[in-house]
Amino acid sequence: MECSETIPIIITFGIETSLDNILQVYLQDKYHLIRIKKEISFQYLKMYENVVLLIINSDQPWIRNSNLVKKIQQENFFSNIPIIGLCLKKYFKEMENSERYLYDDILLLPCNNEDFLTRIDVWINTAEFLINYEQESKTFSLDTLEI
Repeated sequence: MECSETIPIIITFGIETSLDNILQVYLQDKYHLIRIKKEISFQYLKMYENVVLLIINSDQPWIRNSNLVKKIQQENFFSNIPIIGLCLKKYFKEMENSERYLYDDILLLPCNNEDFLTRIDVWINTAEFLINYEQESKTFSLDTLEI
């Protein structure tokens, strides 16, 4: 599939082959998928103007060691693009709270395909709304609300 300005783009970082295949089968008609398997320059990613979602496998050692999510959040280019983290349930217990809060959402693996694709769809719709209406992304959790 040729990458153009009209096709929304999903960038994945360190996604396992089985999940990558699921994304490819179910999303290839609607989205262009860019797969990053190792560290990469953000200048390369900035050439794509229609990025609507970032999916990051937080269990990958090179992702944790490179502080990838923090680097992404420092880039204005990615400021309104949601970030979904993927984490095996056994590793999630060890994840620091400060790291958890870097992601807009975390999917615990294994999960069924329907849950995986539904959450992706929700975040893409959120990103498209923010882009179309030029709204700043707001992230909050129940524990940050004052009652």
